[in-house]
Amino acid sequence: MLVATKNSLVERGLKAAECRIFEQNKIWARFASEKPDVAISLMRAIRELHSRTPCDRKLSALAIGAGDEPQFRILQAAFERGLWLYDIDGAALAKIKERLDRQSIDKVYLLQGDYSRDFENELVAAQTLESILGGRKLDLVTLHHCLYYCCASEWPGIIKAIYHSVLAPQGAMHMVMMSAREQRPGTTTWLYNHFAGKFFGSSTEQDLLQLRRTFSEDPDMRGCKIDAEIREVEFWVDDFEAFMSVVWMILLYPHGHDYSLEQRIEITEFVIENYWRPGRPLIQTQDYVTLHKPAFPLKRDPFRGLY
Repeated sequence: MLVATKNSLVERGLKAAECRIFEQNKIWARFASEKPDVAISLMRAIRELHSRTPCDRKLSALAIGAGDEPQFRILQAAFERGLWLYDIDGAALAKIKERLDRQSIDKVYLLQGDYSRDFENELVAAQTLESILGGRKLDLVTLHHCLYYCCASEWPGIIKAIYHSVLAPQGAMHMVMMSAREQRPGTTTWLYNHFAGKFFGSSTEQDLLQLRRTFSEDPDMRGCKIDAEIREVEFWVDDFEAFMSVVWMILLYPHGHDYSLEQRIEITEFVIENYWRPGRPLIQTQDYVTLHKPAFPLKRDPFRGLY
């Protein structure tokens, strides 16, 4: 009976591997404490942004890697001039469009694209602003759990391109990622490093807090105020298939690593014995970095001249 039960769970775990990433993220958003935690940090950035802005000036925002954005209604209310939700996954954006149409929500614009191309340097980012973002710089840009999909060596160029060519004076950029420094067994960082290391010789070196050190020494970022914090969140759902779908998201299958069938079976059996049967939740340590842009000009915009 125990073998049959385990076999059944393995089958469900393998089935969960076929779940689309926006569906995985939706499960994570619904059952993890992560989205409320992100909201706490994000609201700090929004409060500071509003404190520097005249009351009669309406603000705008861009959420890069928005997915099936569970917090877009908060952002839509806080950024009345317009909210742009940008993602590579058209299916996730279609889910939001259905909600926008159903609830007659306006001034929310859906954009499908690859941020590593549309914001790869300052000139391209300025062209993207003109062509699809209305041509007027934005007050808030968020990058929540989307930087995993490009090399960490590309981050400074992409973020600086957005900062200088897309972000308005006195604007803010808010970023969130799983911590690369966490080493405790049972955490999502450890889980990723364990299996990606075993099967691909890979480990996460995408350290968001390194940006604070990098930008603090960069003359192009002179005057930028950088806030950083580390927080811990928890995930548990009483449905094994849903639980495993989030595990596959954390392990970046199949978009980051294409685990073989045998490897997926081994991973599923490990999760059954070490998480599911003991009722052990996934713990994730997260890094938050917020860049606050000063009001005075920093450098030349290659597309629009000085600002």
